[in-house]
Amino acid sequence: MNKEYFYIDLNVKSMKIVNWGVSNTASLTGETANPDIHRIFLTKGQYNKLVKHVE
Repeated sequence: MNKEYFYIDLNVKSMKIVNWGVSNTASLTGETANPDIHRIFLTKGQYNKLVKHVE
C-alpha cells in the first residue's frame, strides 16, 4: 500500500497558496526546490475541506 501525503504549497513572499495536491513522498522540513515555496502537510480531512472550498 502506498502512503499518501496531502499538502499545500505556500509562497512565503506573497503569502499565497500556489499549489495543492497529493504526493507519495514527504520531507520533514517542508522545503522545496524553490526557496520561496514552503510545503505544508495536511491530514486527509483537512485537505478534503480545503479542496471543497477552493474548487
